[in-house]
Amino acid sequence: MNISTDIGVWVGALFAIAIYSILYKDNLAYSVVESIFIGATTGHAIVVGVQTFKSTAWTPLVGGKLLFVVPLIFGALLYTRYFPSVSWLNRWPLALMMGTSAGVAMRGAIESQVVAQVSATFVNLLDINKFLIFLGTVLSLTYFFLTFQIKGKASLLPKIGRYFMMAAFGAAFGNTVMGRISAAIGRFQFIFVKWLGLGS
Repeated sequence: MNISTDIGVWVGALFAIAIYSILYKDNLAYSVVESIFIGATTGHAIVVGVQTFKSTAWTPLVGGKLLFVVPLIFGALLYTRYFPSVSWLNRWPLALMMGTSAGVAMRGAIESQVVAQVSATFVNLLDINKFLIFLGTVLSLTYFFLTFQIKGKASLLPKIGRYFMMAAFGAAFGNTVMGRISAAIGRFQFIFVKWLGLGS
């Protein structure tokens, strides 16, 4: 066994063990590491925010691009919510941000979730895999015909569509679990191999 002498490896390994200790019960080690993680993340976010402000707003403004004073004013208005007498002013930049975000998100959603998916569905149906994708898409859509009830033999179509959706949800859930297990395996390899030197 060849234990690592790298202080960074020791800190990482001990922090990982402290985080996993919550699986037993809530304890001081977990709380301390959790607080350190949240504090470090917050500090990093603040530094990145300040650097972004300097590079995208302040530097161009002092460089002569006076139009950048407009977003600075709107940004400052967001903080008026902390002052009750003028808190209504924060609605202006908030409405601008929400409207712009909604427009960009709507366009992206239509392109990626509607146009791209419809285009990907209508492909060479002679391939069995592509045919199953097409069939699963169409039958899943029949499940959401809520304006009228499908009766007779055709009522079997929404049920088959539900099975396709359950298979897709199960595959997505399994993929999520597999990703979490892979992350845990990576941590255990770090602890046992890189820190403790077992199996190296």
